[in-house]
Amino acid sequence: MKRLAVVAGGWHFPYGFYEAIASQKKPVGWEVDLFCVSHRNPEFSRKEKKEVFEKMGWSHREVLDRVLYKDFATIESIQRLGWDYKEYPNTIGDWGMSNQWLDLHEYKQYDVFLFTHDDNLIPTDAMFVDILNEESDWLILSNSTGNSQRRLRRIFGLPKPRHLRGSFEFFKREMLDTMGGKFDLSETTLTREGTVETPKEFTALSNWGTTVVPLERLIREKGLTSRIKTLSPYYRFSRYCYEGERGFIHSTNASNTAEEERGLKEAVKHHRA
Repeated sequence: MKRLAVVAGGWHFPYGFYEAIASQKKPVGWEVDLFCVSHRNPEFSRKEKKEVFEKMGWSHREVLDRVLYKDFATIESIQRLGWDYKEYPNTIGDWGMSNQWLDLHEYKQYDVFLFTHDDNLIPTDAMFVDILNEESDWLILSNSTGNSQRRLRRIFGLPKPRHLRGSFEFFKREMLDTMGGKFDLSETTLTREGTVETPKEFTALSNWGTTVVPLERLIREKGLTSRIKTLSPYYRFSRYCYEGERGFIHSTNASNTAEEERGLKEAVKHHRA
């Protein structure tokens, strides 16, 4: 029997995410364990987002947010869905949350890991079946490149840089072995211990962008670039996951919006097919 560990960073707590992951069909011969690494009580998210929902309209992305936040998850509702919920100090997000789980669990018990944020909309229940049944030599399977296709790169045909941000990535155990069983966060200095609010400025968490640097360097040094795959060529959107930005699908950085819209359009076409 093979085992998948889903390790979700708990911060925004849309019920739709926790329900969708718990409702995924399981491939034959696989067990799935669900873990929520929480950095604040879910009630803080409900209070924080009240004003946003009062002003929210009915654009395509805002409708998706209404689906994602069909309700706000509580500790009790998360646990009823089968998640192992545990609160940890709010230090570093992203790969920091993953490290907190790795510190307390024996990762070698699992074959594959899904490290993910919780503000992601999962539009299918066949994700695990499709991905885990596929024969492939990937070590990391990311939702997208983690970086928007800037105009100059398109013009000159330059490859997109790949940033493994911890938003939605599958890892095989072999990759964790190569990493020494945890993420190197030695270049990250910002921590948020004791805080429970979501920063409004996009730049407030810029320092956390350094969490990707050691891993990407290791991948290059070990010659593993060809074994890092993506589910989509578009930023934030694939057929399996629509990534939230600071809690919402409709939230977007203006420089990324055009590509995100292309990705959403392609993903929706697939589900309509």
